[in-house]
Amino acid sequence: MFRYSQRKFCQSLLKMGTLRVGTLHDFRRSEHKQGIADPKEGRKEVFHEVRHAKITDLSHPDARAATEFGVFNFGEGAIDVTLSDVTFARTFDHPDCFILCSSSSLSTSMFREFEGSDACIRIVDLESFYRAVTEALNSITPVMFRGVYKVSYQTRKERWNGENWGSHPALIKEFEFANQHEIRAIWQPKFNQSIEPLIITNPTIGAACREEIF
Repeated sequence: MFRYSQRKFCQSLLKMGTLRVGTLHDFRRSEHKQGIADPKEGRKEVFHEVRHAKITDLSHPDARAATEFGVFNFGEGAIDVTLSDVTFARTFDHPDCFILCSSSSLSTSMFREFEGSDACIRIVDLESFYRAVTEALNSITPVMFRGVYKVSYQTRKERWNGENWGSHPALIKEFEFANQHEIRAIWQPKFNQSIEPLIITNPTIGAACREEIF
């Protein structure tokens, strides 16, 4: 995986293991540079439309939708409900968490995606890298490492799939960012507390990386 940034920050990472770890809600700030700021980070809506349905048993997909969205509690016994031209919706606003973004793409075109970037770091030892980041974060505030995931590029209004709530709201970005091929590592605070982006330093972080020369 690769990280694109200004050369001075890449050198700090390589030499000292210094790295800025952002937060999900901080990405909403408009002050961030192009390619980073997204005011809708961590938010989405799931909806289900019913044009016309006569529900007589709980296996009916619209009955399951009404139950999952908390519209009706059918209880037990016979059911005879008719629905017409209704839409169920549920909004999600994910709690703040620490996020570290990388890319699965190695290309000079990525410098255009991230305003101000002119250097690239390759993470060559992923296990050591994320373990060291986790240790550094825990030395400041208690966190749980939740893993590393691909970002899904899609609309934030998502049609209910009939089984679950779909894409994780912390792993969605708008279509305009699709060329970034983003990978996200997520750390959840162990306690209900306000968090801010952190500057961490751990030499093992730098040792797990090398500069990519194009």
